Amino acid sequence: MAKEVYRLSQFRVPISLANATLLPMKSRASVLWLITVALISSGMARSRAETVSLQPIADTTLFEVAPGNNLGGAFFLNAGTAGNGFRNRALLRFDVSGSIPAGSIITGATLTMDIVRQPTTGMEISLFDLRRIFQPWGEGVQVPEDINSPGLGAPAASDEATWNHRFAPGAAWSVPGGAEGVDFSTIVSGVALVQSIGEPVVFESTSELVADIRAWLDQPSQNFGWMFITESEGVPKTARSFASRESGFGPTLTVDFTTVPEPSTMALVGISLLFLAVAFRRAH
Repeated sequence: MAKEVYRLSQFRVPISLANATLLPMKSRASVLWLITVALISSGMARSRAETVSLQPIADTTLFEVAPGNNLGGAFFLNAGTAGNGFRNRALLRFDVSGSIPAGSIITGATLTMDIVRQPTTGMEISLFDLRRIFQPWGEGVQVPEDINSPGLGAPAASDEATWNHRFAPGAAWSVPGGAEGVDFSTIVSGVALVQSIGEPVVFESTSELVADIRAWLDQPSQNFGWMFITESEGVPKTARSFASRESGFGPTLTVDFTTVPEPSTMALVGISLLFLAVAFRRAH
């Protein structure tokens, strides 16, 4: 007796579940088994681990020494405390929801940055934190007005971030430079040691870092990025300049995630398994 052969080409099912019920019992079981295998395989193909590397869509510096100035268009970011005791804080924002499929499971994340300038003498090494920002801000497009004092930027235009304002000259930070617990989180999302030129700054994956990215994926409207700030703001010469997105080799956020199969695929798998169980039960 010739054997009945059923083929599923590239996981496309030529026989529907409804038609399968009209086949003889053993043939029906064979078809349903193939359908189930195909659907499960298809679901597994859709659920896979992936990695994406992101550059900031906005980054800028808040600097205490010139509280009405902006530096959003420069090739560098400043963070840390300068030799004169004035503080610098950097802001970074990445387009998470535009790069990772909705519903994906975030499994890990790292952020790397490059130091491009440092104090000529007596520089201090310190730990830097990433803190999630709670308020929107404007990157700005200003570049250094005085090449001999690049860290001073230039007077902010409308809606650009400064030490005093999130959007100059209107919306201000809760306090100049931002307030912990109001403008940015009290929770540290990541910690990295900042040393000298040639030594990359690496924020390794933490549960807090992953939680931030997951939150931004689920609620893109609440993605205001991170504040990059030294833990030793009372110590002069912890300041460094870091490559910004305008430099072409700015901060890089690497995210590991797993895509989730569509609910319709898993529902079909469940239906197929149910039919298969009934078919085997009747066949025996």
